[in-house]
Amino acid sequence: MRQKTTNHEPKKTRGQRLADWAGSWALEWERQSAGDRVLFVLLLFLYSAVTLYLFVMQCYEIPNFVSDMPDYVDKVRGIAGRYEFPYPLFFTVARLLSFLCGAPVATAMAAMLLNGLGIWIARGYVGGSLRASFPKLSGGLDSARLDVSATLLTFALFLLGNLYSPKNTAFFGFDYAYRCMGIYTPNPIWNATYLAARPFALICFFEGCRMLTRLDDLWRQRHGGFVEAFFGFPWRESLPFALSLLLTTLTKPSFTIVIVPTLGILLLAQLIESRGRSLPCAAALCAVMVPTGLDLLFQFFGVFSGTNTMGEETGIGFAFAAVWSNYSKNIPLSILMGMALPIGVLLLNGKEFLKNRCYRVSWYVYLVATGMFLCLYEKGFRMLHANFSWGYMYGMFFVFLMTLVVMIQNTVQWRKSFKMVFVLAEWGVFFYHLVCGVNFLLYALQGKELAGF
Repeated sequence: MRQKTTNHEPKKTRGQRLADWAGSWALEWERQSAGDRVLFVLLLFLYSAVTLYLFVMQCYEIPNFVSDMPDYVDKVRGIAGRYEFPYPLFFTVARLLSFLCGAPVATAMAAMLLNGLGIWIARGYVGGSLRASFPKLSGGLDSARLDVSATLLTFALFLLGNLYSPKNTAFFGFDYAYRCMGIYTPNPIWNATYLAARPFALICFFEGCRMLTRLDDLWRQRHGGFVEAFFGFPWRESLPFALSLLLTTLTKPSFTIVIVPTLGILLLAQLIESRGRSLPCAAALCAVMVPTGLDLLFQFFGVFSGTNTMGEETGIGFAFAAVWSNYSKNIPLSILMGMALPIGVLLLNGKEFLKNRCYRVSWYVYLVATGMFLCLYEKGFRMLHANFSWGYMYGMFFVFLMTLVVMIQNTVQWRKSFKMVFVLAEWGVFFYHLVCGVNFLLYALQGKELAGF
């Protein structure tokens, strides 16, 4: 018999009500200290001003500010080009802004605003992850330090780059074509659609992890039949995940095509573990992804069927390292140069990997994205554009995000033991990644061709 509900539950705060439909990141802003909010706003203003300058230069095709931005400007203007963009959200935002300013400035502002939204959302999830790691810090100086650490780490996350040696200098005997292309980075600042989709990808990733946890609880508590369990699914709680997945796809589908297979594998593993008891909840979670699936089909048939603007056959091909090997002659070393910090931290934190679901899922996403990039490519002239690398770079981004959270845990928990040596090594590699990323951004701001970096 179903238990009666009571009205004695504590009244939810405004932030908690917002978190019910927007995601848990919304609650974090309410918890932040006043001083940290000021710091966050100041850093966001500075970062946004820098990126807006870069995007404006790219949109106006100032010499050597080379990117895909001119093609996006043509799309906003309604001019047909060589490329199909069947994902409208970024371009819709730019078109709305174009009523206030010209298409180039509107396109740059759309990229800046959506990228800035990603920082705000990331700050919420980083702060929430740190609070979950240190539940005893409910106030006082330690809590304020945690807030400031979350803010600084978030901005560092959006600046991190892959490791590289000085230009024209071999790295461990390995000479590579470009210092980003072939190694790849969690922050490809030259691609506005990647940056524009990231705020929705952040919500999708963390809310997807939360729904996996809820499904674990639901199938263990299941007592009724399939229909009862299916309709008893917490549909409202799944709204942030379902909506963010759709918005991500409508902005750029690169993250969708790696997170959906990852979730499918994890749901299958959950189904095996539960001996079929999780099937109703898994079916319900799949049901909320149906709108995204329909949109993906629309995009697929619009881009990967028939012929392209040059009359070439389109579609997806299968071949091992067919694209990646064009830009790197040593793919394992490229992976190490891009993922040095996360790999090192993972080796030191096996227990945290088993305990922390978000940390595990970030690595699962990365592994799925790596496999797809290694084995898939676009046919036609876009083959060498390496468009499956965007999913790989999303995988890098989320692994770096969770790695930074684990690093803070290590710093606090290991500070009075011999393990502090490893903490110092972690932070040393972190600053190397940060210096490389900032150097790349400064290079771009100087108006130098990114392909020659």
